[in-house]
Amino acid sequence: MTKLILGAFLFFSSLSFGQILSGEIVDEGRKMISETSFIVEGMANGYAVYELAVNRNGKVTSAKLVDSNLKSTPAKYEIRNYVSRIKFIPGNHYPKFHHAKVKITTVKPK
Repeated sequence: MTKLILGAFLFFSSLSFGQILSGEIVDEGRKMISETSFIVEGMANGYAVYELAVNRNGKVTSAKLVDSNLKSTPAKYEIRNYVSRIKFIPGNHYPKFHHAKVKITTVKPK
């Protein structure tokens, strides 16, 4: 039963801007084109909030840690590498660097 609830939560969280907290990307409605889950398996239970800079091609060019309850540095880098692979809709009408804060939750496998 818990796997069903967790699976449904993962599915619905990946379909929305649910974990993109704030920023120009949210304000202007720029959509993600990559399949991204905001809950991932990791080394520890916790979360990390990263501020992303996205270029006109829709690629993340930088990810800066803003907030986290994780003590493990490797776990933070694992999330940083994950958010760096997020892709957004490209477009020349967007600013040179679009910004957003993204929250990723990690769950330690049982």
